[in-house]
Amino acid sequence: MTKEEIELFIKSEIAAALNQEPEDIDEEMNFLKIGVSSVQALKIINRARKHLQVDISPVALFEYKTIAEFATYLNESLLQEGVAE
Repeated sequence: MTKEEIELFIKSEIAAALNQEPEDIDEEMNFLKIGVSSVQALKIINRARKHLQVDISPVALFEYKTIAEFATYLNESLLQEGVAE
């Protein structure tokens, strides 16, 4: 899975959690400014963990504060495991 595909997945998850369209979510905006709560963040991490089949720290969304940063982190994690493109 490419970084762009990961970004789209995360944007889709956030949009669903916030009842918005994925294209309305700015991948460079801080998760807190987007309106993601800590409970929503944990749910998104759990769905990403299952979807990508990679271990993700529960605090990752707070360490990587934007979709772009989080997608880069996930892509690098997948590359290390030999799963990403």
